[in-house]
Amino acid sequence: MKEITKEFRLLPEEAVVCRDNKVGDGANPIGLKNNELILTNQALIHVKKDLFGKTKEVIRYPLADICMSQGKPQVLLGKGDNVTGSVDVFLQYETVNFKFEWKTDAEEWIASITETVTGEKVERKSPFGDMGDFEDLMNMAESVTGTVKGLKKAFGIASTEAVACKCPSCGAPLSGVEDEVVICPFCGASTKLKDE
Repeated sequence: MKEITKEFRLLPEEAVVCRDNKVGDGANPIGLKNNELILTNQALIHVKKDLFGKTKEVIRYPLADICMSQGKPQVLLGKGDNVTGSVDVFLQYETVNFKFEWKTDAEEWIASITETVTGEKVERKSPFGDMGDFEDLMNMAESVTGTVKGLKKAFGIASTEAVACKCPSCGAPLSGVEDEVVICPFCGASTKLKDE
């Protein structure tokens, strides 16, 4: 059963798993996101704050009170738009809702609560969505950059990309715009700047 107090405290053998201090209360009609949500190895703790950030009350929801279905805690993504997110936690005696600034934050909280309750690792979504991992994204960016450079050259559009390289004669640092011919201030050799 939930416990309501005036101050936040941890019980013996209790440890913080994660916390967020910009959480909205689903029951709050004006949507203030100044509450704090703390997940411990024993409970979900909601620190309700007033408009000025002072603690009004601390509500402790034991993890054992979360409803289970097919071995999974009933902690689901709530209704929201494409940017913000909310989490519905189905307890044996009520349902509570927490609002987050980002949908990805809500998804992370669902995964963290699930892992803490079940003790099993949860596969998390890539922050890049269906685009794959970071390396795939970087390869795609390099490909697009190379394509744009090729198109500019094909249409005779001068590059405006700043580049830096070394003088092939003396090794001095040179910089300027790509494909620009510069004269080395140290040895006087002329060099066409290329992106290395």
